[in-house]
This record gives sequence, C-alpha cells and structure tokens, in this order.
Amino acid sequence: HPGGHLDLVLPSGRRRQYSLCGDPLEKDAYSIAVRLVPDGGGGSAEMHTLEVGDRLSVTGPRNAFPFYASGSALFVAGGIGITAIIPMVRRARAIGMDWHLVYSGRSRLSMPFLDEVSTWDQERVTVRTDDVDGLPTAADLLRHAPDGGSVYCCGPPPMLALVREGVPATGATRLHYERFSPPPVVAGSPFSVELA
Repeated sequence: HPGGHLDLVLPSGRRRQYSLCGDPLEKDAYSIAVRLVPDGGGGSAEMHTLEVGDRLSVTGPRNAFPFYASGSALFVAGGIGITAIIPMVRRARAIGMDWHLVYSGRSRLSMPFLDEVSTWDQERVTVRTDDVDGLPTAADLLRHAPDGGSVYCCGPPPMLALVREGVPATGATRLHYERFSPPPVVAGSPFSVELA
C-alpha cells in the first residue's frame, strides 16, 4: 500500500528501512530507491555496492505512514522523501482525487523521479529547488493545503518542522508525516537501567 516500507538486513548486519516506491499492483517484485550518502551511516554506500544475485534478509512490507485515499490532499516531499510520497500521488491520480504535490530539493540533479513527475498535470505540481528558489518557508510548502483536506509530508527534519508548525494556519484538517530519524530528545535526563 502507498506509504509502506521494507526492512532490509544488509550483508554487514546493518538494518535499514526503505520506502516502497513501485506499483502496488506489481505482485512479484518490490521497488525501492536508495540515495547514496557517502558520509552517512554506511547503509546507502553498502546498498550501492550490491550486485544482482546478492542475498538480503527482508521483512515487511509494513506501513506506519498510510495513505487515506479520499477527499483532497497536499503532498509535500523533500529530496529522497519522494519515495514515500510518489505511490500516494499515483494512487490519488488513479482515483481522481483533488491533489497537489510540492517537491523540494537542493537541486534538480539531486531529485529522483522528476522524469515521471514532469509528465503529470503541471498545474498540480510545484517543484522547488534550494539553488534556484532558496530554502522554502512554511508558506511555500503549504500554499496549496486544501481546506478540510489532508497534508502528507516526508522529508528532512527541518522540512517536517516547518510543515508541522505551519499546518494550523491553513484550512487543512489532517497532517500525516514520516520521519527518516527519531525526533530529538527535548529536556531529557540520563537514567540507569538494571537488567536482572
């Protein structure tokens, strides 16, 4: 289902989650997209060294970011966050929902799926790049938030924070989002745990 992901255990033992970005009707394969992050935690670099025939352990799919295909929706994707959002937009298009996509990234070269997105109704698509448009504001991201509708957002933490803070000023009534990493600890304090 749109919003689903797989858990992969790589040959090194690293466990990574990747959004399913293929056609949900395709029953004999899963499609994921992995952005190479050379200075990251090593998972994407390891994924980019895999070859046909390499074996991985896969669990799922699981869905903690479900798409409710009704009403109207604004989809906000930042960078590789498009992988979670693109199946939702495909579904919204297929059933004739009222939708708009705001897709933001550092530059067009860093944004996957632009070839497909460029074939959609361009009145429903806003592509923003930091190198041309500057860093987006909440107003930039939420300009098309539908009255009484939903906002779906997946992207880096600063984008999620902008959208979460900005949604109450729109007419949208529901916000759904997915994080790549856990939220920061606020006002936390150390503690001890004893395993007996």
